[in-house]
Amino acid sequence: MRPVVVSCLNSVLSGLFAGSYSETTGRQLFAVAARLTELAGYTAMDTGRPGLAQRYYIQALRLAQAADERCYGGYVLAAGLSRLAVDAGCAREAVQLARAAQEGTRGQAPPAAQALFYVAEARGYAQLGDSRTCGMLRDKALEAMAHADPVDAPEWLAHFDRAYLADELAHCHRDLQQPRQAARRAAEALARHPRTRVRRRTIDLLLLASAQVQAGEVEEACRVAEEAVGLLRQLRSALGRKYLEQFLAGLRPYRDTRPASEFAVLVQECEAHLPPQRASSD
Repeated sequence: MRPVVVSCLNSVLSGLFAGSYSETTGRQLFAVAARLTELAGYTAMDTGRPGLAQRYYIQALRLAQAADERCYGGYVLAAGLSRLAVDAGCAREAVQLARAAQEGTRGQAPPAAQALFYVAEARGYAQLGDSRTCGMLRDKALEAMAHADPVDAPEWLAHFDRAYLADELAHCHRDLQQPRQAARRAAEALARHPRTRVRRRTIDLLLLASAQVQAGEVEEACRVAEEAVGLLRQLRSALGRKYLEQFLAGLRPYRDTRPASEFAVLVQECEAHLPPQRASSD
C-alpha cells in the first residue's frame, strides 16, 4: 500500500499544490494531503521504518495546521507520534505528545478523539509503571467513549471505536504487568473487531497470548499465538512480526515445555513466510 500512497503524494498532490486556489479550496487540499501523509506514516511504521514514519507524521501535522484542522492535528500527535514514542520506549515524550493533543483541541475534540488522547497518555504512564495515573486516564477514556456517537464522528476517526480502545487498554495492562486485566481487554477487542480487521486481530491475538504467558498459562498462550501466526502469514506485516517477537521473548523462560517447543518449531517452519524486522536506520 505504501508505494501507492507515496506515488499519490509525489505526483498528484505535488501537481495540485502548484495551482492557485481560493482559501477554502486550499484548506481542503491541505486536509486531504494531511490524511494521505498520515497514512504514509502508518504504512512506514507497519513496514518497520519508524524513522520514516516520524517524518511523515511531522509533515502530516504541518499540513493539518495549514488546513486549520486542530482536531486532526491532535489525532496525528496522539495516534501517530505518541505511539511511535511508546514503541521506542520514550514514555515521557509519549505523555507530552498526548497532552499536547488534548491541550491543542480543548473544547473542540469529539468524545472519541478525547478517548484516544487520554488512552495515548495512559500508554505512556503504563510504560513508566505509574498504575495510578494510568488508571485515572483509563477511566477518563472510557467515560469519553461512552459519550461517543459513531454517526457524528469525522471520517478519520471512524475506526477508533470500543474495540480499538480495548486494544489500547490491553497494552496498558500488559506494560503494567497486569496479565488478567490485559487478557480481558485483549479478548474484548477481539470480540468487537470485525473479521476484516486482520492486522488488528493479529496484534490482539498476540497481546492476549503475551498476557496469558505472563499469567503462566503457557499452553493456552501458544494455542492463541498459533492462530496469530496463521494470520500473520497473510499480512507480511513488520508490526505484526514485532508483536510475535515480543511474545517469543516472554515465552523464553518456558522454552523447555512441550507447548513452547512445539510453537518454536511452528515458527521456524513459517519463517520463510514472515518478513524480517528491518533495521531502523532511517
